[in-house]
Amino acid sequence: MRRPRAGRLVQNAVALIVSGGGTGLIGIVFWGVAAHVATAATVGRMSVEIAAMTLLATLAQLSFGSSFERFLPIAGDRTRAFVIRAYSLCAFISLIIATLYVVLGIGHRFLPTSFGWRALFVISVVLWTIFALQDSVLIGLRATRWVPVENILYSLVKLSLIPVFIMISASQGIFLAWMAPIVVIIVTVNWYLFRRRIPMHEAIKGATEKLPSLRELFVLTVAQYATLLVTVLTGSIVSLIVIDRLGAVASAHYYLPGQIAGGASVALWSIDRSFLVEASSERGALRRHARSALKAGIIVLVSTVGLGVIFAPEILKIFGPSYAAKGTTLLRMFLLSLPGSAIVAFYSSFAWLDKRVWKLAVRESLSAAVYFVLVFTLIGHYGILSIGIAQLVTSVVQGFLFLPLLITRYRRITSDDAANGAAVTDRVADP
Repeated sequence: MRRPRAGRLVQNAVALIVSGGGTGLIGIVFWGVAAHVATAATVGRMSVEIAAMTLLATLAQLSFGSSFERFLPIAGDRTRAFVIRAYSLCAFISLIIATLYVVLGIGHRFLPTSFGWRALFVISVVLWTIFALQDSVLIGLRATRWVPVENILYSLVKLSLIPVFIMISASQGIFLAWMAPIVVIIVTVNWYLFRRRIPMHEAIKGATEKLPSLRELFVLTVAQYATLLVTVLTGSIVSLIVIDRLGAVASAHYYLPGQIAGGASVALWSIDRSFLVEASSERGALRRHARSALKAGIIVLVSTVGLGVIFAPEILKIFGPSYAAKGTTLLRMFLLSLPGSAIVAFYSSFAWLDKRVWKLAVRESLSAAVYFVLVFTLIGHYGILSIGIAQLVTSVVQGFLFLPLLITRYRRITSDDAANGAAVTDRVADP
């Protein structure tokens, strides 16, 4: 009997890994250039401003990214309305929370004081919200091949703009280079989505009754949003803690290892995002998709952790000797904590498939509580290394909380799953 090919899941996962890896590599070069053309204090302040902007945009997305990836494959002729309403709601929320963030003076330590720069920060939050959501729309519509094209092109453009904008504004040039390409990218991608991809998807899928009710979608969204608050706020709040307790230079030494390890984490989550989309579209092939995702995840995890730990000093030397001296141990700690992230990522896909996202939220909250207790307890003595220690301990906690559930759910993938899923599998696949 011939073994089934991994097919679209692996292709889409590879596309997302290429996107994450490509943007991560260019991101390393971006911050390497920034570290050489700007002071460490400026790099640290800009990294926090960008982290704050992405944090607010992520909060404003109301977890619609996961909703798109779970339900767009089966949305049929309601796809356009679903996407437009989500865009509109999230853009409005982003405008409100970004304005409040600025008016209340929460970012006073790193935001410029002039009205123009602060207004630009608010606009940037709105733009980044749509920029992030459109990736999930592409993934949910199984047009994942365009995600690396979009993101790598954006990364290359922003890299090329650093020297230009540093000359325009030494204090805000990095942020300007980060945001300048966004408008063109948003217009281009959404032209493709609304003029071509969504009409094609609606024509192929036809009418559908498979979207959850408003009440069910609300419950799922609230649960995922609770998880989002925990996972996203954890990293972003720590960035703010570091700059407040240890200063801008220490923030730069922490931020860059975090970015590098974050690229590896993105690769793991990319596999599970692809798994969620394909399993939602083809529930009858759940066993095959789960095995493909598991094998791919193990390969990525072993290779990134192994190579990253060995070559951590060489990677950080790109930014300068001080970054290698201060950040090598921290980077290794971050990489060694990735197994916990891999377990959570795989389990989260099953949680969405089974519509039991609250279990994920509760356990992530417990993990975050352990993490913050360790950071606050140790940061005064160990500095930025306290974050690495917290990551390692939290990884163990995540294994304890999620691994038994994941093993149980994986073992439950039987022929009964396939039989039940076949009743809701779409009869015509996307081209």
